Amino acid sequence: MLVSIASLRQPTFKSQLSHPRMPEQSILDYLDSELAERAYLVRRKIKIAAKTAREKHGETACVFFTLPEFFWNIPWHQIRSEEELHELSSAYLEKVPECVTLLISELPMEQYGKIVLLAGSCATLIKVGEGESSYYDVINYMLTITNKEYEVDMPLMSMWPKRYVSGIDFGNHVGDEDGYWLFKLFDEVVVRVKAVSSVRAEHSYFGGYEGMFINSLVPGCPFSINLCLDYAELKDGERDKEIELTGAKIDFLIACGMKFNYGKLHPSSLQYAIRNDGAGDGECEVVKLEAGRIVSVVPALVIDDSLHLAAVHIT
Repeated sequence: MLVSIASLRQPTFKSQLSHPRMPEQSILDYLDSELAERAYLVRRKIKIAAKTAREKHGETACVFFTLPEFFWNIPWHQIRSEEELHELSSAYLEKVPECVTLLISELPMEQYGKIVLLAGSCATLIKVGEGESSYYDVINYMLTITNKEYEVDMPLMSMWPKRYVSGIDFGNHVGDEDGYWLFKLFDEVVVRVKAVSSVRAEHSYFGGYEGMFINSLVPGCPFSINLCLDYAELKDGERDKEIELTGAKIDFLIACGMKFNYGKLHPSSLQYAIRNDGAGDGECEVVKLEAGRIVSVVPALVIDDSLHLAAVHIT
C-alpha cells in the first residue's frame, strides 16, 4: 500500500503566524481572527499537497497531512488577565474542533482524494480548585479528522491528548514543585501546572464522545500518535487501552522540541515514523524502521516553501 505523507513546516514555539492583539480587541475576537488565518493556511496547503501527491505518487491510499504541536495556540503573552485565560481555555475546546471540522468539510474526497488531517495540537489550561491548593490541569490535544468517514453529516474526529507536560510547554518555566511546573504566562501572573495530565483520548460519536482514539481511518494502516515529551516518557503499551487498534504501522511524533531517538527501541510493528516539530524554524522528518530501530531517512520533496511531501510503502 502506498501512502503519501505531507507535513507543514511551521514554527510554533515562537509563532510567526500571530498578529499583535489590538488594545480594544477582546480575547475571543482575537482568537477568532487567529484561527481563521490558520485555517485558511492549512486549507490552501492541503490543496497543494493533494494535487502534488497525485502528480508525483499517483493513486495512494490517502494523504496524511500533519501540523506541529501548538499550531492553534495564540501567544500566551497576549492574555491580559486570569479571567481571560479561563475564557480562552473554554473557547479553545469549542472553537478549534469547529474550525478543523469546517476546514476538512471544504475538501471533498471526490476532488482532493482521501485526506487524514493530524491537526497539530492546541494546549489549554483548566483551573482545578481555589486558593493556595489550586492548580491548572493541561489538555494539550491533537484532533485527527478525515474527509471520507462521516457520522451522519459530520466528519469522524478523534482527540489524542498529551500525557506528559514539558517545562517549555507554556514558555520557559520559572520554577517547579513536586509534580508541578510553574509558568509565568503574562505580566506577573504565575500559574501552577500539573506535570502529568490525566485526560484520556476521545472520538466524536453522533454528537457525543466515547473514550477511544480511532486509528483505523486507513484500512490496513493503523497509526499511533506521540505528542512531544510522550515519545520519551511513555512506556511501551502504556496507553493501548485508549486506542482502537494496537500494532501501529506508522507513528506520528507531533512536537515542539523533540527529536527522534535513533538509539531507541520502538514497537516492532512500526514501519515508518513521521515527525513534525515546531521548535526553531520548524522541522519535518520521515524515517523507516525495522525491528523497532530507525534504519534510514525517507527523502522528502519540499514544495511551496514549507510543505514536505514523501511517499511510504506499507506492508
